[in-house]
Amino acid sequence: MPGLHFLPTKQTFSSPRPLMLASMLYCSSIRGLPEVAVLAPDYFSVLCSAISQLCIPQSEVGQAPNHPASAEEWAFQTVLGIILAGLLREAVVKETGVWISLAYRLILEHCPSNTDERSREWQRLFSGLQIVDLEHASIHLSCPVIPIEAPLPRLKIPIQDQLYRLSRMMHTGLTHFTGRGLPTIWSCFESEPSVSQISSVQFSGVDGAVIRDWARQLDDWLVEFSDKDFESEHEKKLVFRQYILHRLLVLSIYHPARGCNLFSNTTPKEQHELLVSARAAVKLQILDASIWSNWDLVMITWAALIVLQGVDGGVGEPDDLENVGVHLQKLKEMHEPKPSLRGILARRLEQKLQGLHTPASGDAEVFEQEIRNFDNSWYIFDQSSLQAGYELWSYKNQG
Repeated sequence: MPGLHFLPTKQTFSSPRPLMLASMLYCSSIRGLPEVAVLAPDYFSVLCSAISQLCIPQSEVGQAPNHPASAEEWAFQTVLGIILAGLLREAVVKETGVWISLAYRLILEHCPSNTDERSREWQRLFSGLQIVDLEHASIHLSCPVIPIEAPLPRLKIPIQDQLYRLSRMMHTGLTHFTGRGLPTIWSCFESEPSVSQISSVQFSGVDGAVIRDWARQLDDWLVEFSDKDFESEHEKKLVFRQYILHRLLVLSIYHPARGCNLFSNTTPKEQHELLVSARAAVKLQILDASIWSNWDLVMITWAALIVLQGVDGGVGEPDDLENVGVHLQKLKEMHEPKPSLRGILARRLEQKLQGLHTPASGDAEVFEQEIRNFDNSWYIFDQSSLQAGYELWSYKNQG
């Protein structure tokens, strides 16, 4: 597991608390070698038991030590353990939202009152919990649990913080569109989408303003943070990866909200912006070996399904099937015990591949002419942003 981008300093625990230990064992086993991965279900049971102990009065595992310093360390480790587990269980386990609520309560109760380096570690912990909450909520299109503004001054994140800016716009957008009856990204992996299933939501002027503001802020975010000096290639890749996946999320809410069905045969031509963004997301898996969290994997697989829908509609590009195949192979490489998230994603992707009815690529010239004839006033992103991102990541746009 690569380092956590919200908690860049290395954390060393000479005496890990029970929940933290259970989380570490589960996380190291679920993505480990076959002989280790078989232990993951048992570790997960222990982890769930440890989390449940937080809700049982006088529980030995769930009760904080009496000494203030020990209680603070216990809470920090417990919250971090929940975040780690959440990153590998978000989407597939809906109870992740309940875990997040417990962790939030612990942060409010045990965050140190002094403003020093330790409180800044708690600030980063709050940011990490916020990220898991937003990712989980976005896949199920549910309301986030964690408020965008920390209620305690010592937990407040500077407005110029890269992750905070991203979280803020995501929180605003999700809160606006939650509870509207829109299809969720996860529903596509639970059952076969119906071609006739079109959202009955009325797309209002306010909806349009919220979406366009979200897109504009995301474009501005890419420009601002791609212009900084990066300490590593990983940081540079992370900025572009976040931009691509968040762009895909915005479009995945936007088009159904205005009454479009993402799985009709005319969709690729009507939603060229979505198809181009999906292609960019699929290529992430080819060029970035550090992708591992559930949210990244779900979003990239979602992108692959949209790309295959383009192939099915006759507007595929020569490398579409190859790129989707690379992602599918990476999903199968891990030895996660069944049922697993990667297994669910791979199975849905294989079903889509088996149902293709058209060649891998359409007539590019005819398609481009059709695109020029379509009304592009619905486009919400700066069309130069993707190219700027490709240049940031030191590779050329392959399509």
